[in-house]
Amino acid sequence: MQLIEHEPHFWELYQDHQQYYLGIAVDVSSVVSCWDIFLTPEQINVYQQQGRESITVLAKHIVDAVYRGDFSYLKRHQVSPEQTQAMQMAFQKWRAR
Repeated sequence: MQLIEHEPHFWELYQDHQQYYLGIAVDVSSVVSCWDIFLTPEQINVYQQQGRESITVLAKHIVDAVYRGDFSYLKRHQVSPEQTQAMQMAFQKWRAR
């Protein structure tokens, strides 16, 4: 697992072989909620074609849904605790560079 793109204090994109993962921080009022999700094959394809901007658009859609009180997308795409741990380790490795 490696960190391949990031928008500071908003989102981080990770890649583990062919799978991509997004860590996103959603600022709701005075609380920041952090979620780790997997990208669908379609989202991966769009990222590979359009790059970073596609992740920014996806993150904004997620934030808009959360502001409406809709956490369903995040819950459906939430990663396992092991994947979250791998993402955290990749972030620490990237940060130590």
